[in-house]
Amino acid sequence: MLGIIPPWNPRQARAPTSLATFQDQQSKVLPHKKLMVVFPVIALAQMIAYLDQTSVSTALPAIGAGLDIGSSISWVATSFLVASTSIQLVNGRLSDIFGRKPLLLTCLGILAAADLCAGFSTSAPMLFAFRAIAGVGGGAITALVMIVASDVTTLEQRGRYNGFIGAMVGLGNGLGPLIGGALTQRASWRWCFWFIVPIILAVMVLLGIAIPPSNVQGKMWSKLQMIDWLGLFVSVAAVLLTLIPISQGGAAYAWNSPLVVAMLVVGLVLILAFVMIEWKVARLPIMPIRLFQSDTSANLILLQGTLHGFVYWANLFYVPVYLQNVRGYNPIMSGVIILPMVASHGVGSLISGQIISWAGHYKWTISVANFIWLVGVALQTLYTRTSPVWAICVIGFLQGIGIGCAFQPGLVALLAHSRKADRAVANSLRNFLRIMGGSVGLTVSGAILNNILQKRLRDILPSDSVAQITSSVYALSSLQLTPEQTEKVMDAYMAGIHANFIMYAPVIGVCFICAILVRDNGVAEKDHKPGDQSPQREQGVAIKSSQA
Repeated sequence: MLGIIPPWNPRQARAPTSLATFQDQQSKVLPHKKLMVVFPVIALAQMIAYLDQTSVSTALPAIGAGLDIGSSISWVATSFLVASTSIQLVNGRLSDIFGRKPLLLTCLGILAAADLCAGFSTSAPMLFAFRAIAGVGGGAITALVMIVASDVTTLEQRGRYNGFIGAMVGLGNGLGPLIGGALTQRASWRWCFWFIVPIILAVMVLLGIAIPPSNVQGKMWSKLQMIDWLGLFVSVAAVLLTLIPISQGGAAYAWNSPLVVAMLVVGLVLILAFVMIEWKVARLPIMPIRLFQSDTSANLILLQGTLHGFVYWANLFYVPVYLQNVRGYNPIMSGVIILPMVASHGVGSLISGQIISWAGHYKWTISVANFIWLVGVALQTLYTRTSPVWAICVIGFLQGIGIGCAFQPGLVALLAHSRKADRAVANSLRNFLRIMGGSVGLTVSGAILNNILQKRLRDILPSDSVAQITSSVYALSSLQLTPEQTEKVMDAYMAGIHANFIMYAPVIGVCFICAILVRDNGVAEKDHKPGDQSPQREQGVAIKSSQA
């Protein structure tokens, strides 16, 4: 039976590692005192991931104006997400092979280097490139933190300690827009990338001290042989050839242009090829097909996570655009207004974790969370050019509570419907689908806004002027528009963003339906056995390779 692995036999050491003979056993349930050290430190790493993303959001209009990015402004976020998505699937398996701790430290180092270089960008392509590199490192941090948390606790215990992670998520979400806005207004948008570098280095030192060693065995060459290289390259190519044309279609290139059509066709073919490789070819797949064959509830949770990413990332990008470009608030004020939405994320995470830990079930927590989020995004469709600030704050707070209460319980539910051996790859798959959803959400939202601006302003402004204001209304002052033209530009911006807000509500409505249909198995892995909660039983056997 898959997932139930006999003790390692030295006589079998030279046998190639496969899905049937491999089980990640880095897990070691720690006592309370050690958990009170580990969780605050990994929570800091989680905070960095969100701080890096949200601090840039309020600086986007200034970045667009400073580098003259035009209609490609969404690529500041999309380049990060596309790169993060392309490498996301392999993170879980790499952590199985090389260890959680080394991989987490490596990813933090990549993020620090990329942010440092991004601050020195002198052109849009240069900035996009370094944000893509940041996506490779930063995109893995959230998944790796969750995998480490799963290693050192049981699912029943997670809620008691997730408060640290939830609080730091809220802190990163809350401080990010404020720091980004303040640095943009008082210094330069470049400091939105530079300020986080010393913080990352300090957290790397703490992680090196606090996190238990991974203790994975085997020589480097043996570990490299365990990687599903074919699946890795095909998956990366499939993601790039799918997301890039989606993001540029209708903007830089027409949807029916040969380049867009060719990339989409090849991308879809590679997706099918990747599925076949993981199903029939890969010895140790980075995406085991059995993750989808587990049961209907697991697939509903994965679909829900994809749609969550679609709305979460797009909203995180376009609410600051609404506040600055439509409402005219400066970056600092924009950060203050968005604070209830991003900070309450951590509050929701803390509340949901405690409820699940107390009740031992997750279905109704997920259902109520998605309903609250649905109410928030539905009310968001009422935003106008004159909506009162208090209403924006209250609606944002509702969304933040819903997001926080949906994200963590969703992971608990997925792990409850998965085998312990698949803990890391299930985590990676969920993150992959959520970030994939975010990439699509950003590109679709950008296409909608760009098309509405082009349609409504084509008879009012020259096409090059429309391209300028697509990224930022900062360009208005240099266009010498009449008051009537300025009003039409504001109306066009509001119409485009309103169309996006309308799109988000039914997407979360589907998530709510998925939550209602999920079967609640309680908080234990699918192959859980009585007595498995003890630290001794959790340790298991280390990775064995052909050259161990």
